[in-house]
Amino acid sequence: MPSHATPTITPGRTWVLLILGGIVTVFVVFAAIYVVNLPRPANTPGLDAGARPAPTESPAPEPVTSPTAVVAPGTPQPSSCAEIYSPAMKQAFGDLVLNPKWTTQPGADVGDGAYDPELVAVITSSEHLTCRWASPAGPSGSGVDTSVVWLSPEQTTTVTERLAELGYGCYEELGGLRCLTESETGGLLVGESHFLRGGVWLATRYTNAGPDGYTHDIINTLWAGT
Repeated sequence: MPSHATPTITPGRTWVLLILGGIVTVFVVFAAIYVVNLPRPANTPGLDAGARPAPTESPAPEPVTSPTAVVAPGTPQPSSCAEIYSPAMKQAFGDLVLNPKWTTQPGADVGDGAYDPELVAVITSSEHLTCRWASPAGPSGSGVDTSVVWLSPEQTTTVTERLAELGYGCYEELGGLRCLTESETGGLLVGESHFLRGGVWLATRYTNAGPDGYTHDIINTLWAGT
């Protein structure tokens, strides 16, 4: 059989192949760099959290307000303590005077018409007028304080339920609800009288004082002619 000769590559051909290989390599490298540097879409996983839109904050809740009294037409609205008593009652207290100066001083030892903290909280947080009969010389063992308080229907329910919880004797009188309590401690006669009618609360507490018919006089004065 005839023998085959081994093919030979000339030097010129070798250089051509090397140049072509170099061009291909450069092309591949540039293509890879181009692909790596392409911009990623916004939803590409793995982006920094700081590059994502921050969630919007939920609006703050609206504050809850307590119900306020809406004074109906015809409801008594005295603007001063002088308007809640008859002339006869003003003369019946003897040595006690209405709202002596010391009772208006900061830190004065005075009351608002009730001893129970829950009832006092309703009085002080509501529109009210407080009138105090006391010694002009300062705190003593005798006195009366009354608050005329304007209540919402919800507050009226709160007060009447609290009076029942405290065990005060309550009954219907003069078109409203009257509640009473009285006790004697250490020689002191201490009591309370409460009257609720038409969104108005007359809250009274007393110590060794209080002419007969005191609450009736206020009712007849405020609701005169009704």
